[in-house]
Parts: sequence; C-alpha cells; structure tokens
Amino acid sequence: MNTTVASSNNYFTANLQDLIKYPTSGIISKVLLKDNNSQYSLFCLAAGTEIDKHTSTRNALITVVEGRGNINLEGKDIALASGVFVFIPANVSHAVQARENLAFVLALWEHFSSKKVISQQTIDLVKSTAPILKQHGQKITTRMYEIMFHNYPEVKAQFDMSAQANGTQPAKLATAVYSYATHIDDLEALKAMVDKIAHRHVKTHVLPEQYPIVGECLLQAIQDVLGDAATEEVMTAWTEAYQILAEVFINREQHIYQSALQS
Repeated sequence: MNTTVASSNNYFTANLQDLIKYPTSGIISKVLLKDNNSQYSLFCLAAGTEIDKHTSTRNALITVVEGRGNINLEGKDIALASGVFVFIPANVSHAVQARENLAFVLALWEHFSSKKVISQQTIDLVKSTAPILKQHGQKITTRMYEIMFHNYPEVKAQFDMSAQANGTQPAKLATAVYSYATHIDDLEALKAMVDKIAHRHVKTHVLPEQYPIVGECLLQAIQDVLGDAATEEVMTAWTEAYQILAEVFINREQHIYQSALQS
C-alpha cells in the first residue's frame, strides 16, 4: 500500500508511531511528503521481509524508528535498530532485511552532481550520423548483440533469443538508436519510447552496472560497421551520447523499481 500523507506546499508534523502499521508479510509504505527533488517515506516491514540488493540514482537516508534488522552496503553488514541513521550515496548497492517488525523513514533526494549536459559538438556529430544509422542501423545492432553474447554470455538469459534469431530485437534497437540520433537535442520527444523500454528492462531485471557492457559493445559495433566513417571525433561523440542515454534509462528504471517497492 502506498499513500501520501502530506503535500510539500505546507508545513507538516506527525507522530511517526501513530503512522506505523505492519502487514502480516511484506511491506507497507506511506509517502509522508514529496516534491520535484525529494521524497520522504515511512516503510513498515514485517519480520522476515527482505528488500533485495538494488541501487538508487538518488542519495538516500534511512532513520530507524523501531524494530531490528540489517542493511548490507556493498557487502558490509550494518545492524539496524531504533535511532540508527544510515546515509547511502547515490548508486551504492544495498539490501535490507527485517529481523523483526521494522519501521524506518527513507529520505531520497536528487544527486545533482551526476547529471550531465550534452555538448553542442556531440549533438551535431551524432545527428550527422543519423542517415548512416537509418541505412545500416540493423547491421550495427545485430553486430552489437554478436559481440555482447560472445564477450558476456551470462547476459543471454535476459534476452528472448527467438527475437534475436528472427531479427526483431535488433530491428527494434536499431529504430531506438536512430530515434535517439535524430532527437538527441530533444529528449522529451523520446519520453514514451524511453518509458516503454525502461519497463521492459525492469521486467528482465536489467541492472545499472550492465549499461557499460552494452555501451562497449554498441560502440564497437558502430566502429566495425561504419569503418572509416567512424572517425575519432564521431566515436568520442557517441561515447558521450551513450553515457547520457544510459543515465536517462538508469534514472527511469530506478524510479520504476522504487515505485514497485512502495506499492
């Protein structure tokens, strides 16, 4: 269950003990208040509940109200008990376990230093490759998957291999890459496409740390297919462009993951 208690437009005060309600199993969360940059939620976990390892693109702060549990931060276990205060920097993996009924306030706020602004030179260079991508896009994405499945065979389990065999997956990715190249200076126009792909990534459990793998293979495929047209300037521009796009997807997917945890 996920309910919003207050709006950030007004001052807000509450007795957290009055808001605590434990489910028989799983999690109940209440959004205490939120605005465009931050969110404060009360999480109530039934004894034995676990939140699997995940990361957030936002800084996080856990303040335990009552109960006992454990949080694992990048392999290090930290005991949770009443009054414990834990700061989790953006993009740090963590998992939570409730040893008994556990209630804590989770504060999330934007990690502004991670945001990047794409350069005009990169925009111009990437847009200049759009005609080539339109002509050779599926050849590039087919090559990308060949490289990725050869170098990182463990990721195959996250893909529909029948869609690889019949070419539909490379075709879809080629369309997405071409759309990005033509709208790199207007990402708002790609919002629907990003949202659709992000939900599919969440369904197949794509993780932030897998984006560098895809980027490495995509850039190599672009270089392989374009040959002499893949100049140093073009590859530098596409490297920057991919990093920006990866951040867009990671941010959207983390919001989807977090919404699922709070529902």
